[in-house]
Order: sequence, then C-alpha cells, then structure tokens
Amino acid sequence: MLRKLTLLVLLMAVLAACARYPIPTPVAPSAYLAMAPARMYAGERQAVSVSLLAGERPAAGWVEVSLHKGGEQVLREKEFVSGKETIEFQVPSQPGQYDLVLSGPGFEDKAQVQVAEGLLLFLETDKPIYKPGQQIQARVITLDSELLPKPATVTIEVLDAKGIKVARQELETDEYGMGHFSLPLSTEPNLGTWKITASAGEQKAQVDVRVEKYVLPKYEVKVELVREWFLPHEAIEGTVAAEYSFGKKVVGELVVTALRYVGQWEEFASFTADMDGQAAFEIPAVGYVAGVPGERGMGNVQLEVVVQEKATGYEEKTTRLLTIAPSELSLQLIPEGTTFKPGLPFSFLLVTETPDNQPLDAEVELSIAYLDKDFQQLDQETQRVQTEKGKALVTVTPPTNAIALEANAWSGEAYAWKMVQAGYSPSGHFIHVEQVSTGPLMVGGKAEFKVHSTREAATFYYEVLSRGRVVFTDYTRSDTISFQLTPLMAPSSKLLVYQILPNSEVAADWLPFDVRGDYPHHLSASFSSDEVAPADELDIQVEAEGQSRVGLAVVDRSVYILAENRLNLQQVFEELERLYMEPQVELHEAQWMPTIFTPGARETFEQAGVVVLTNSKLPTGKEYERTGWGGGDMDRGPVVVEKEVIVEMKAAEAPMATPAPAAYAPTGLAEVQRVRQFFPETWIWATLDTEPDGSGKLSVVAPDTITT
Repeated sequence: MLRKLTLLVLLMAVLAACARYPIPTPVAPSAYLAMAPARMYAGERQAVSVSLLAGERPAAGWVEVSLHKGGEQVLREKEFVSGKETIEFQVPSQPGQYDLVLSGPGFEDKAQVQVAEGLLLFLETDKPIYKPGQQIQARVITLDSELLPKPATVTIEVLDAKGIKVARQELETDEYGMGHFSLPLSTEPNLGTWKITASAGEQKAQVDVRVEKYVLPKYEVKVELVREWFLPHEAIEGTVAAEYSFGKKVVGELVVTALRYVGQWEEFASFTADMDGQAAFEIPAVGYVAGVPGERGMGNVQLEVVVQEKATGYEEKTTRLLTIAPSELSLQLIPEGTTFKPGLPFSFLLVTETPDNQPLDAEVELSIAYLDKDFQQLDQETQRVQTEKGKALVTVTPPTNAIALEANAWSGEAYAWKMVQAGYSPSGHFIHVEQVSTGPLMVGGKAEFKVHSTREAATFYYEVLSRGRVVFTDYTRSDTISFQLTPLMAPSSKLLVYQILPNSEVAADWLPFDVRGDYPHHLSASFSSDEVAPADELDIQVEAEGQSRVGLAVVDRSVYILAENRLNLQQVFEELERLYMEPQVELHEAQWMPTIFTPGARETFEQAGVVVLTNSKLPTGKEYERTGWGGGDMDRGPVVVEKEVIVEMKAAEAPMATPAPAAYAPTGLAEVQRVRQFFPETWIWATLDTEPDGSGKLSVVAPDTITT
C-alpha cells in the first residue's frame, strides 16, 4: 500500500510539472538558435545554450557541439535537447581562435570563438615605499573566475626608476594560488618610481613602488572640511588635526596655502595659526577657477597644509584637492540603455545631487523630442518632475517611426542633455527588458524583470551571462522573468532575452545588472594583547573556514601615512569585471552626427558578448544619413571634443629630523639592560597554514618601535 501511495505522489508531481512546462513533441525542429560567449577562457567550464522549435512550440532532438582548431577536432559533446538546454564542456587549455560547430536534426552551423587565458592575477608588496638597502617583499595570487586557487607559472620583472630591468624571476604559485619573491635593494639604487610586473600568459598585474631616501613621518596631518565643495563666493572653512603615530597630539604652527587652477596653479590666499592637536582655518572665497566640461563645469582649489612641530621645527605636509562648483545642484540624465525600442516604454533616471554626490531634491523640467528617418521632429513632450531623495524615474513611449530621441533637462542653473538612437527591426517588432526588482540585488536573493513586446508573447528565451560564461538559462511564456541570484552572478551580469517570431525573425534585448556579493571566505585575525612593550611575546590568532593558507602582513602605521597599497576585495571584483565583462558597451555622451545607426538583433547579441548560430532571420542594423545640416530646431553646432587637463604635482621630500642632543651619562656601573635595536618598517610578512577546523596561531616578538 505504501509503495502504491509513493508511486501516486510521484505521478502527481510529474503531471504538475508537465502542466507548467509542456513536454516538447519529439519531432525534428524547424528552427534552432544556439548561443555561446564570443570569448571563452582556457581550462574553465563553459556552456552553449541551445533552443529547438517546431513552429512556435519547443521541439526536441540530439545536438552535438564541437570545437575545432587548425582543421582538427579538439572537443566534442552531445546532449539530448528538449526545448531549451545547455551543453556543457571543458574549454581547451590552449588559447587561440577556434571554430564552434553545432549540428542537430537536419542542420549544421558554425561560428568562431576566441579562447583566452582565464586567470585572475594579483600582486601586492609589503610596503609602498622603500629606502636604499631595504628588501622588497611581494606576494602573487592566481585565481580562476570562481575565485578558487589556480596554480600557474608567473614571470616577475622589476624595472627601476630609469626603466632598467634589474630583476627577472619565474615562480610557480602553489595549490593555494600563492607565490612569493623578494628583491634586496642596493645601497645606491636609482631613486624614483619602480615598476614590478607579474605576468602569466596574457594576464598582467603591476605595482608601482617608490624608492627614496626618507624618514618615516613622526606624525600624521589630517584635513577635515565642512564639506567637499564650495561655491566661488563662499569662504573655505575646515579643521586640521595632527597626531603622533602613538596617539599624542602635536603642538606647533599651522600654515595653509590655497591655490586655484586657472589653466595653471596660482596662489590666492594663505592662513597661519597656532595649534594644539588641532586648529580651525578659514580661506577667503576663491572668486573664480577654470571649469572643466567633463566635470560638469566644476573646477578645483588645492590646499597645501604644513604643520610645524614647536619643539624641533620639524614639518609634516599634506595636500587636499576640493571642488569649486558653479551651483549647489548637479543634474544628471541617465537613459536605461544605449537604444530605445519604438512603441515600447523607455525610462530615464533623473539624478539631482550636490556637487559631492549627496542627494538633493529638486524640480526638473524635462523635454524630449523625437526624430524620424528624415531627421525631422515627429513629436515633443515636456513635463515637470520632482525628485525624491535625489532621484526620479521618467518613462516615455517613443513613436513607432522614431529613429532617435533628444532629451533636455533643466533645474535652475543645472542642465543635462542626452541623445539616444532607436533599435531596428524590418517587421517593426521589438522586445524590451526592464528590471522591476527594487533595492540592491544580493547573492541569495531573487531578481525580477519584465519583458515588454510589441507583439503578444508566445515564448521568451533568456540567458544570464557572467564572468564570460552562461550561468543560467530558461524560457517563459509570461512577460515576467525571475531567478535566484548565485555567487557566480556577482559582481556584474547580463540578462539576454530573445524571441523567435512566426516570420522567423529574431527580436532581442539585453540588460546589465549588478549583484552584491559577500566575502567568499570569512577570515578574522586578532592579537593576544591589544598593547605590548618592546620585545614582549604575543600570538596572532587566525580563524578561517576550514584548512587555508593565510597571508599575513604587519607594517608600521607610519609607512601608510606616506602611501597605500593593500589588496582588498573591491580590487578582486574590479579585476573580475575587467577580465570577464569584455567586450563591453559603454554609454558615452552622444554628439550630434550626420548619420544615425539603429542596431538590429545581430548587434544586440554582439553587444551582449555572444555569438549566435541560427537558421532564423537575425536582422542587421540600419544607418540613416542626414541629407542637410541647415535649419531646424534639432541642429547642433560644431562638435566639441573635451580634453582632460592633468596637472602633475610633485610631493615634497620629507625633511630629515634633527637628532636630539645626547643625554648626560652618569659615571659608575649600571645594570645591563636590553638595547632597543629592532625597528622594522615591515614587522611580519609571512604565510600561515590553518588547521582543518580553520584555526591557526603565529607566535611573534614585538618590535622596539613605539607605534601602531
């Protein structure tokens, strides 16, 4: 009886599943569409997404995927595809150009793909600055796209300040993806910026370090401003604090010199005051600066701050660059994509902020004009929008015969402008994807999107691409797409949606989205004591998730007053995006041009970074040429190319501290005491292997330096 009941429950479950996703009829497909990343990464798992159709309904059949290089087959996988499936395989370890061949019931097709090195390479040094005679210590880390260790052969090269190669070394990263090297500096090296480069195949990482004759700062100077921006007629107010590395306040004199940029830096004011740990300052209004178009018309003032120690005359310096804004409001007009789809909703995000990017509510007037294929104005709409918490979303529906739109936004003295071109379809059919999930997308949560279509939807097929691979694929008969967010989708992914029409034309759209990840491996470290005396023994306790290899670095805080160079998770995600989000489409400020190109479905797939194999119609975009430039409200003046002005400011060399006078030494015998002589800038640079439970301990002796 129990067995019969179990079978009945299983049968009901199967019937329920069939009701949601009808089983495709096992007949030869009349249409196929397969896609794969145009750029694959050597040695990693990859997938080709395959859809089979009979009319507008899913079909089924055996499909084979193979890779060929130089006329020879190097890989072959075969799967039974029922409607829509992915065929997974291991990408060959040899980079280069490959032919991707797809064959199935009654069809064979091929496309070219590029196989590149899929390695994440990171390089860090123990310090950002070195003296002659010191030793540079460095650590290399090699990971795959899932942030797992990937052993590799890494070549290290070091160029001195004159570009002379002073060292070259090959090393193998271990099973934890870690490798180490060191380089002792001579007593008379070429001073300046040295470049350390790590390379593995096509991947490179570089760290610049300074080699100088310096003394560590005795204290740190910090500048706090009432805000990060000022208007030209406003006085610049702030506070300067100075504190020794062991926590004591500095007593001395404060001098603040203000320079404005007007094509060159010129001094316009100064301020002097006594200070006991800190002092307030006020600089007269700058009056004017040279605005930079690329920075929304804003310019800069630089503060040079000097704190002189009262007892010795020793000085420490710092600089602070602040913004001079033409108005209290900064206005941005951000379209939701690089193209709009005629006849479907399209949104703009209005952002009103202070010059330092803090939300500021404001009323904005938005005007949108639409152009037809003859560059004539079809229609124009104007509306007033009130931003809340500095943002407002405005949705418009462009006419079906529009090929471009021009959006202008005003709020007081603030102004923004954007021009967006339309997509192209021979039949006039489009789909458009928008994100409906609110708030940040987090790993473990759910993402929801809505698909708009100019034709009643039959089936929408979709792929999620991240880190150069297809990480999720499915299809739906509704206009809503939702899926669970996985770690592989962080930090950035693309949702690619397409539809095959009864006339065999393909309509497609894609949308990038960000996913906030978490530390893939939780790690903590602590000292057995918060404060110790020189030469005391103490332990460093490490807690990890299981057996791990942990890199430890403990450096005198004074070194990081000079510069920073610590590797962090944000750099890891930035490297992931740099490597795996290619090719990318960036939204630039449009300039008025004599032609407008409206991309079709083929360009949509290319922009998403995939190659497509299909027997359906894949429309190519269409270019419209303007026949005349004179007259009309839509004419623009000459195209202005904005140039970025880069001002190089050289840091002043820290002065040598004046040695204190020798103390009077009494005669007679005294008790022999330990002589303090261990003053390292890098105290600990080591690796620690934890136990299987993740715990580890390193016993060390405290240095003689009085610092943190």
